[in-house]
Amino acid sequence: MKTHDERITELVAKMKQDNPEVVALFLDQKLDDAALVAHLREHFSAVMQQHYPKAWAYYTREEQTEQDYYKLMSTSMAYLRIMDYLDHEGQAFEDGNLHGQKVVSHPIGLLRSVLLGKECSCTVDFVEDMAHLLAQLSGVEEREIPPRSRVLEWMERHPSGLDQEVIAWRAKNKERIVQLLIERIEDQEKPRALYQFKEGMTAAEKRKQVLLWWKDDRFHLHFAIRNADDLNRYLDYSMDEKTLGIMREAERKGIPIFATPYFLSLIDTRPLERQEHPHSDEAIRSYLFYSQDLVEEFGSIVAWEKEDIAKPGEPNAAGWLLPSHNVHRRYPNVAIFIPDTMGRACGGLCAYCQRMYDFQAGRFNFELEKLRPKRSWKDQLELNMEYFRNDPYLWDILITGGDAFMSSVSSLKTILDAVLVMAKQKIEDNKARSLDEQFAPMRRVRLGTKIPVYLPQRVTTQLAQVLADFKVKAGEVGIDQCVVQTHVSSAMEVTPETKKAVRRLLDAGWAVTNQEVFTVAASRRGHSAKLRKVLNDIGVLPYYNFSVKGFKENRELFATNARSTQEQVEESSIGQIAQRYHATIRTFMQDAEKMVEQIDSIRKGDEIPFISPDRNTLNLPGVGKSNTYRTIGITEDGRRILRFEFDHTRPHSKVIEDMGYVIVIESKSIAYYLNQLAEMGEDVSEYATIWGYSAGSLEPRSPVFEGMTK
Repeated sequence: MKTHDERITELVAKMKQDNPEVVALFLDQKLDDAALVAHLREHFSAVMQQHYPKAWAYYTREEQTEQDYYKLMSTSMAYLRIMDYLDHEGQAFEDGNLHGQKVVSHPIGLLRSVLLGKECSCTVDFVEDMAHLLAQLSGVEEREIPPRSRVLEWMERHPSGLDQEVIAWRAKNKERIVQLLIERIEDQEKPRALYQFKEGMTAAEKRKQVLLWWKDDRFHLHFAIRNADDLNRYLDYSMDEKTLGIMREAERKGIPIFATPYFLSLIDTRPLERQEHPHSDEAIRSYLFYSQDLVEEFGSIVAWEKEDIAKPGEPNAAGWLLPSHNVHRRYPNVAIFIPDTMGRACGGLCAYCQRMYDFQAGRFNFELEKLRPKRSWKDQLELNMEYFRNDPYLWDILITGGDAFMSSVSSLKTILDAVLVMAKQKIEDNKARSLDEQFAPMRRVRLGTKIPVYLPQRVTTQLAQVLADFKVKAGEVGIDQCVVQTHVSSAMEVTPETKKAVRRLLDAGWAVTNQEVFTVAASRRGHSAKLRKVLNDIGVLPYYNFSVKGFKENRELFATNARSTQEQVEESSIGQIAQRYHATIRTFMQDAEKMVEQIDSIRKGDEIPFISPDRNTLNLPGVGKSNTYRTIGITEDGRRILRFEFDHTRPHSKVIEDMGYVIVIESKSIAYYLNQLAEMGEDVSEYATIWGYSAGSLEPRSPVFEGMTK
């Protein structure tokens, strides 16, 4: 491995070879730093206007549409970035990764020091990013979009939980875990035990009983693993010493651990050399294992979604005055509703969970008594429904948590019944109003859940019946879209149990859409594309592809925005639907029972392997979801500074419109990210074009989601 100085020397030589003209400008010591910035701005402005007019129009905001963005290729994108760097040279930004500490973006000055051989505080990661920028400016590095055949090859690398070989080794995992559960049941205090064996049962009978209990979601919740050493035991002592040490430290620090036996059976505990597809379960492991960064940051993690923090009687960050802690809101027409039921809990715990912020204060989603409101839930429910009824803009409610499906069947029915009454009341109230004064009637109800991944046994026939009954009644009050939104991030999570759960939801008349969390493991070439195909196969429509939220605590899981944009352009794009099918797919959401057949008809007719997700995006603090950004700076350790604009295609509050943009400093450099991929066995040369993705534009909404705005 090369030393720091050796690598710097190598990169300097590369820059001199790739772009001698620009390097000569940096080496001209007749120009001081300010004069150099002015000279470079003049130089690049002239080149852009003459040779890259589309990039110039985008830079000057004369043309800023999504179509305009996609006209920009690597060289013009590089000119756009260097101009943004020049415009923000010397500007200080608040870095959430450093708890608000100010960092200065001065790539021009730092690069000049490097080229002149002076002492410099910058890292190799910074120099490498700048070296690629100079190569893009000269045209030495040009973007080559991989052909569809190459994307299909990448997809084939990733197995699914429906593959027979995967089902086979997971069956062995299950048998091993069943034996551990038998031992645990035998060792428990019998008089207090919820699950216990009858006297005189044979070993075979005990196994049969546990296999029967395995089908019961309550069994998995009861025997969920809550400490590091038990976690290692249930994973057949396969955790390496470093990971086990981090998990033990996390436990001591108060970070909760919660994993069901079912979910643990999905983890491949065999040594890598014995696995058919090494690292195939890395995305699943990303939920389970904490990073050293998270442990160190725990106690000082700051809220990412500031609009979700509201004081009684005061508007939130997006300007909305909310009735209670049950309602979160970013947009005029959408409300997030979190009930005071078991729905505040989860069927598992993701390492990137937004609740880590709350966990610091001891507000665990597994300790429901602490979350119980002062007033009764019946009164609280009425209060929230009255708020929805009297809101002139609201027509879409997302019931989530926690997890909407963690509510008991009766509790969920109570909530859905209340929504029906409220929706009917909105219609009745409008009869007394003139046409221009009428409030928006309810049109959509959604249920946010990860249960099909963590605990598919919970999707029972009783639950499906409640959903089916609601769907029928919903149509009578104008609610024409009933949607379950899942959170699947890997094809390996799609098991026969998951497929069965999804089928029940579709048969109940509820469309199922998916929001993938784009972790490092999930960002590997072809991984998301394969997930979309497998989800399509079982009737699920990809909806959002989310970059990981948060600051340093999620650094290990965060995939850089450049990779998200690269995936959008180079992989997701092969699933774009032709214009001629747009009218057809608008009906898909209303006919969920036939979703598999509907999806297949489009895939076969358009000869595409999957239907692309609605949008690759990031959930921004206050602003909401967007992927419209420019890279306006870079830190001395190579972390890019991005300026995001809000989604101009949907309504926002005046507060957000006045805010206009949000600055996000990424938690890692592209070089850091690529090293992580290499550790997973990836050939990083396949990601070479990533360096050129420094701006993005939010994709237009798919017609299948027409009207969906959350």
